[in-house]
Amino acid sequence: MRRPLSAFLVLCSLTLAQTTHTVQPGETLYRIARQYNTSVEALQVLNNIADPTQLRVGQVLRVTGRPSLALHRLTQAPAPIEALEWPRETIQGHLAVVRITAPAPVQGEVRFLGNTYPIQQNRVLLPVPALQAPGVYPARLRVGGAEVGLEVRVVAGSFGRFVLQLPPDRRALLVPERLRAERLKVVGSCDFDRPQQWRGPFRKPIQTNRITDPFGTRRSYDQGRTYSYHEGLDYGVPEGTPVYAPAPGVVGLAERLEVRGNAVTLDHGLGVCSGYWHLSRIAVKPGQAVQAGDLLGYSGNTGLSNGPHLHFEIRVRGIPTNPAPWFLSVP
Repeated sequence: MRRPLSAFLVLCSLTLAQTTHTVQPGETLYRIARQYNTSVEALQVLNNIADPTQLRVGQVLRVTGRPSLALHRLTQAPAPIEALEWPRETIQGHLAVVRITAPAPVQGEVRFLGNTYPIQQNRVLLPVPALQAPGVYPARLRVGGAEVGLEVRVVAGSFGRFVLQLPPDRRALLVPERLRAERLKVVGSCDFDRPQQWRGPFRKPIQTNRITDPFGTRRSYDQGRTYSYHEGLDYGVPEGTPVYAPAPGVVGLAERLEVRGNAVTLDHGLGVCSGYWHLSRIAVKPGQAVQAGDLLGYSGNTGLSNGPHLHFEIRVRGIPTNPAPWFLSVP
C-alpha cells in the first residue's frame, strides 16, 4: 500500500526579477542580450520582435537574465531522497523540472496532467502544454511503495495570434486525420528510454536571428478560424540555408512528410527530441549519430508552408516546449 507523506515546503527566494531595458543609440539586440546574459531569441519571444534589426531608440524591452526561479523545496521525502526542488511557477509551454538530491540514483515516476514521467538521472522533466489553462495542478511522485504530492503552478505566457494564408493546393493538408497520423509518426521517432546525449545549452540550428513566428502563437487558417498553435520557432531564411544540429543526438526520422515537408528529427535522450521541418534537402539518415554543429540539411519551403524558412521545435516525451530557454541553460 502506498502511504502519503506530509510535505514540509520551504519557498526559496526569487532571484529572477522582471526588468526592462530602454534601447540607446547604437545598441543592437545582440549587444543587449550579451549585457543581460540572455539570447537574442529569448528577447524576441519576450517582446514579440519578428526582425531583431528593427529596434527603435527609446524602445522599452522586457528583459530577464538567466533563469533562477523561486523554488519549492521538499525536505521530508521518501528514502533515499534527501530533498526535492521544483519551480514555484512554470509558464505555459515550458518545463517544470523536479530535481532530486540523493546519495545514489533514484528510480520512480511522477504522474502529472494524465501522463507518467520517469525519474531519470535524479530529475524529472515535466512539460507543460502551451494550451494548458493557468492554475495549480497536482503531481504525484512515487518511489517504491511511497508517494508524495507536489503542486505545479502554471502561469499564462505571452502569445500572439497569426492568420496564415495558404495557397489552395496546400489547404488540403489540413485534414485532421493526416495531421494526427503524421504527429504520431514524429513522436514515435523518439526513443523515450535513450540515455541523455547532450551537455550544456543547445546551440541555434541556423545562422540567423530573424524569427518570423515565435513559439506558442495561436494560429488561424482560412477565414480566420482558430486551428492550432505554433509548436516551435520559425527562422526566416532563404531556401538552401544550412541547418545544423544544436546538440548531440541520434537521427530518428529523415524523410519527406505531407505536412512538415522534408523533415528530420533528432533524439537527444531522456525523451527530448528536436524537429526540423520544410527542408529543401536532407543530409542525414535515420540511426546516424550526430554532434552539435553537424549538418542536417538545408532550409526550404516544402509541406504546409507559405514561404522559405526553418521550423525548429523541441518536444519532451512528445509534448512541444518553447525552444528559446534551451539556448540559455540545460534542464
